[in-house]
Amino acid sequence: MTDTLLSLLTNRDALTKAALDHFVLRQWESGEHFGQVPLHLLPNYKAFESFPWEKIDCMLTKIVKQQDDGLSFGFDMFPPKSAAKGDMHVHPLSSRLITVLEGYGTAIVQTYSGKMAKKEVGPGEVILFPHATPHCFWGAEHQPMVVEVLLGPYVPFEHPLHTVCPIKAKKVAKAYPDLFKPCEVAELESVAAKVTELQKQGLVELSEHQVMDWGDEFIRELGGFEVEET
Repeated sequence: MTDTLLSLLTNRDALTKAALDHFVLRQWESGEHFGQVPLHLLPNYKAFESFPWEKIDCMLTKIVKQQDDGLSFGFDMFPPKSAAKGDMHVHPLSSRLITVLEGYGTAIVQTYSGKMAKKEVGPGEVILFPHATPHCFWGAEHQPMVVEVLLGPYVPFEHPLHTVCPIKAKKVAKAYPDLFKPCEVAELESVAAKVTELQKQGLVELSEHQVMDWGDEFIRELGGFEVEET
């Protein structure tokens, strides 16, 4: 798996959403949901300080590049275990290839066999999974963990299918399987409209998206927003 990962990440500028989806699905189905790459391949997330951190779900995130085909590049910062409130969740519309850049933490992901795999991870370690796969991450006991994320497409936080708990996701996927198919950028609005209409009819129940009370100190330190003087 390392050689394939090396090729993919070395040539990331030529990567497409279709190629990422195919690679992630093939590796995940082969039981290669964890991997590792040399540290020299890791990008420097601090070079993107002009992009603000945002609070999303149980983490901080910033998207720094989006291609026309929906492939997106970004960084996530997961809270320390002592502050983590993240639960298992799924992203119904996009696959993920995640590489740890800084810090240490815990990764939990559902495998192709249906079992949950848990691993303590650090810089250079890779976690990948296709759309709608239950997963969860958090940092070390008192330190956050920063990762690079390759995904496609990027689904805005306000989209009803940005994040869904596994139990509700399973119910929705069983009743409306078309909603949980890999999604193209141009389809995001129509999918959101369908879900919203089903919610209005009481046919689909989803939890309200929330953000955790963590991360303001990193947002201030790393330039996410300016703090007005009083």
